[in-house]
Amino acid sequence: MEKEYRYREPKSVKEAWKRLKHRIVPAILAGLALALLVFLLQYFDIDKAYGLGTSAVIFTSFASSIYIMFITPNSRAAKNSKFVKSYTIAGIVGSIGGLGLAVMPLYVVAALVIFFVSVLMIITKSEHPPAAAIAFAFVLFRIGVIGIIIIASGVIIVVTLRYLLEKTTFEVEREMLKVSLREKQKSIGLQNSKNARHKRRR
Repeated sequence: MEKEYRYREPKSVKEAWKRLKHRIVPAILAGLALALLVFLLQYFDIDKAYGLGTSAVIFTSFASSIYIMFITPNSRAAKNSKFVKSYTIAGIVGSIGGLGLAVMPLYVVAALVIFFVSVLMIITKSEHPPAAAIAFAFVLFRIGVIGIIIIASGVIIVVTLRYLLEKTTFEVEREMLKVSLREKQKSIGLQNSKNARHKRRR
């Protein structure tokens, strides 16, 4: 998307209300995506499989990601590629960090994991902050096959719904913004033209 067509942050309550009408559908799909993930976590009873609190860490990480991906689609962290790569990196680094608990205390592993996750996200241009929580889920709970499948399923659900939004709601919003910008530029052009004529008459 061209930079000039990126949705700007609302500067007033009135602008925020106007923005809301473009975010109703994404908000509904965000709730649907999270509901599906929670259903999977409960259906497979992941807390019983890996320890109490596992589902909470996964849930909070995805809740943050879903908000970024659906409600703030023009933010740097909201691209599908960043989302997928960041969760992949977090899972790999977290798994290795979990093994490190055999020889290092948790606080050392925690520091190393967040360091390597941060560095790898920067190098691969995949900065997506909520993925860091997934890294700690892998460290703390030694997430196995079932957990990995659930996380992968969550990623697929989010990416699919985001793609649908990109081709529908977000595209319509961009087109409306383009029209609004053209009208504003045309109005400014007319005003400049009037000012120029006024100066010549003087």
